[in-house]
Amino acid sequence: MSRLSFLAILLGAFFVVTNGANKTFYDYYSYLWGTDHFIINPQGTEVQLKCDKSSGAGFRSKSQYAFGVFRIKMKIPNKKTGGIVTSFYLTSQGDNEDPSANHFELDFEFFGTTNATIQTNVFMNDSGHIEQAFKLWFNPAWDFHTYEIRWNPYLIL
Repeated sequence: MSRLSFLAILLGAFFVVTNGANKTFYDYYSYLWGTDHFIINPQGTEVQLKCDKSSGAGFRSKSQYAFGVFRIKMKIPNKKTGGIVTSFYLTSQGDNEDPSANHFELDFEFFGTTNATIQTNVFMNDSGHIEQAFKLWFNPAWDFHTYEIRWNPYLIL
């Protein structure tokens, strides 16, 4: 199976968890676009991404992974953001690959508003599109919440 890169394309903010090491956002991640739409605290442990009429922002991990636990703590915008997808996902697609090429992908997606619904997606070589929407018991815009993908050779949770 392909190695996956961790990507987050989101509005709001997230925290860098460094397991006690003196590491920052810059050690683990690189910008995809919207470099002028990032606000990173002086310690490099909290990142806010903004979206306006000109752009949003996205970033990716510098490393590739075969399996593991992928976690993000984020808060989505507390206003209507129609047409914008706030997401956290894993993909096997490399930087210079054709976007229409077959790839593997796992997603958490919040669509446009704060209606407390999250959609998960699994794409396997662009087939087997497995999508499910879940009504959350909390409002993801009110506070930071942790979202996690656990992946091993036998299952994905």
